[in-house]
Amino acid sequence: MEIRQLEYFRAIVDAGTISGAARVLHMTQPPLSYQMKMLEEELQVSLFLRGTKKITLTDAGKTLYEQAGNLLMLADLTKQEVVKSGQAATLHIGITPSTVSMMSEYLLYFAKKYPQIHFDVHEGSTFTLKDQLENGMIDLTTLRTPIVLNGCETKSLSREKLLVMAVPDHPLLQGHTSISLRELSEQPLILSHRYRKYMLAAFEGAGLVCDIYFACEDARTAMTMAEKGLGIAILPESMLKLTNKLKAYDITGADLTTEILLAWRKGRMPAELQDFLTLFEEKI
Repeated sequence: MEIRQLEYFRAIVDAGTISGAARVLHMTQPPLSYQMKMLEEELQVSLFLRGTKKITLTDAGKTLYEQAGNLLMLADLTKQEVVKSGQAATLHIGITPSTVSMMSEYLLYFAKKYPQIHFDVHEGSTFTLKDQLENGMIDLTTLRTPIVLNGCETKSLSREKLLVMAVPDHPLLQGHTSISLRELSEQPLILSHRYRKYMLAAFEGAGLVCDIYFACEDARTAMTMAEKGLGIAILPESMLKLTNKLKAYDITGADLTTEILLAWRKGRMPAELQDFLTLFEEKI
């Protein structure tokens, strides 16, 4: 059963006669009649009631008419998508909130050299983007450590300190230029889930316990809660660019850092992704 035969069949039914369909299709009647005969033989059913001047469908013919419409619509949509994808490839990129500024420079550099490639940007937390990457929803993404990836390759983009961030009038911070791990252990802390185990291990390594008062998925939420005065947040240094309501302080007594990674799935990759990674190397 061919797409062309379904188009002919629908045209005959819509026109009401084979001769009428032939005029619409700009062809003669014999080829149309032959194609309908071949279609009936392949399906082993009668599609038309014989002996009537106007086309009348059998039950099988009515079913085929309805299903043929769906198939032809799907074929048309498929054609459009294929043509569209051939005209403009799309690179699906994940970006965490604190890496938007960094990645925008790379995207601008890439766009100038490959203006025909479009971008579909997914914004979200490291854990959300990790899942999207592993499930094939995005081609590559920025992520923050600590993180465990399956079936992915990574490249380190930068490393930065974790800092204490709080409202300027927070009692603990008055007269300080830095905060010790011991002082932090006595305060309600605000963390994103990604740093929970990391910070617990740091406090335990120093023989201390800590009070994780508020834990959340996204570092932006942690920053907002700190801005409201809910507690002291521990956030990457780059997050300071996103707020004018918080002051930042170094943490003494521990070397607390986070790393920004560019990650992509192992194995065969789209040509546009390979081009991006190549240009990425040139830019850095």
